[in-house]
Amino acid sequence: MKVLTRWIVSEVLRATALVAALFAALFLFFDFVDQIEDIGRGTYGLKEALLYVVLRLPSRLYELLPIAFLVGTLAALAQMARHSELAVLRASGMSVAALWGKLALAATIMGLVILAVGEWLVPPSEQFARLFRGNALGSSDVSTDLRSGLWIRDGDDFINVRRVARDGRLRSLEIFRFGSDRTLTAIDRVAEAKFDAEHGVWRLKEVQRRRFAADRIVAESMPELEWQTELTPNVLAVLTMEPSRMTMWALYTFSRHLLRNGQNADRYLQALLRKSIYPLTAFVMATLALPFALGHARGTPIGFKVFLGTLLGVAFHLLNSLSSNLGVLVGWSPWLAAALPGIAFMALALLMMRWVERR
Repeated sequence: MKVLTRWIVSEVLRATALVAALFAALFLFFDFVDQIEDIGRGTYGLKEALLYVVLRLPSRLYELLPIAFLVGTLAALAQMARHSELAVLRASGMSVAALWGKLALAATIMGLVILAVGEWLVPPSEQFARLFRGNALGSSDVSTDLRSGLWIRDGDDFINVRRVARDGRLRSLEIFRFGSDRTLTAIDRVAEAKFDAEHGVWRLKEVQRRRFAADRIVAESMPELEWQTELTPNVLAVLTMEPSRMTMWALYTFSRHLLRNGQNADRYLQALLRKSIYPLTAFVMATLALPFALGHARGTPIGFKVFLGTLLGVAFHLLNSLSSNLGVLVGWSPWLAAALPGIAFMALALLMMRWVERR
C-alpha cells in the first residue's frame, strides 16, 4: 500500500510540476512584454527587464499553484484512467475515500509548498524587485498610491509621510500632534527621519515646530529631535506593499497597530486570514479533480474534462479575488470573505462526487 501511495502521489506531483512550469513560462512572457515600454529609461535595459520578471516569478507561482495542482491532478488521474489503472484500483476494493486520502497526501505536500512560497519567497522577492526596478529607472524613493503621501495614526498623533527612501529613511514628513481633548497642539515639519534600531527611536532632522497656545502660535526650530513611537520601518514598509505580498507576521503586526489606534483593520485581517487559509485550497483542488476522474468511464473525452477542471480552477481564483475585494467594500467579516470561496467550491466538489458515485 505504501508503494501504491508513493506512486499516486509522485504521479500527481510530477504532473503538477510540469503544469506549473508551463504556467510560469507563459506568465514570464506576458510580464516581459508588459515591461517593453520601460526599456531604455535610465539604466533599465533588456537584461534588467528579464531579471525583474524573474524576481516577480514567486508571486505568479503563488497565485497559480492551486490551479496547477488541480490541472496536474486531473492529468495524472486521467492518464491512470486511460490505461485502466484507476479501474483496476477500484475493482480491487479501493474506495473513493481511500483514493481521496492518497490525493490528500499530495495536497498536504502542495499546501506546504504554497505556504513556503507565500511566506519566504514572495515578500523578499517582491521587495527586491521593486527596489531593483526603481533604481534602474532612476527613482530613489518608494512611490505611494496617494498624491498626498502616506497617512498614519499613532495614538493621538497623525503622521503624513511624503516620501519613503529605499533605505528606510522618511523624507518630508509632518506630525500633527493632538491633545487628549482632540485639539491640535502642534505641527512638526521634518526634513528627514532615520530610525535608530539600537534605541528603538527615530532621529528627526531639521524640525520646524509650530505650537498652538491659547492666544498665539509659537515657532520653534530644532536641528535634531528624538521621536518615540510604535511605528518602525517594518510597519511603514507594510504601507508600500500590497497586503497579499506581505508575510503573515507583518499582517498580524500591522493589524494590531491599527486596532490599538482605533482604526479599521479589515483589509489586513482579511489578507492575513486569506493567507492562512490559502494553502488549504490544495485540498479543495484535489477534491474537485476526483469526480472528473471517476466519471472517465462514462465516455467523456479526457481533454474535455481537463478543460472543465481548468475552468473551475480559474473560476475559483477569480472568486477568491472577488471575495476579498467585495468583503472590504461591503464590510463582510474577514473570516467570511476569506473562507467563502473555499467552502463554496468544496461543497460543489462533494456534490459532484456524490452525483458521480450515484450514477
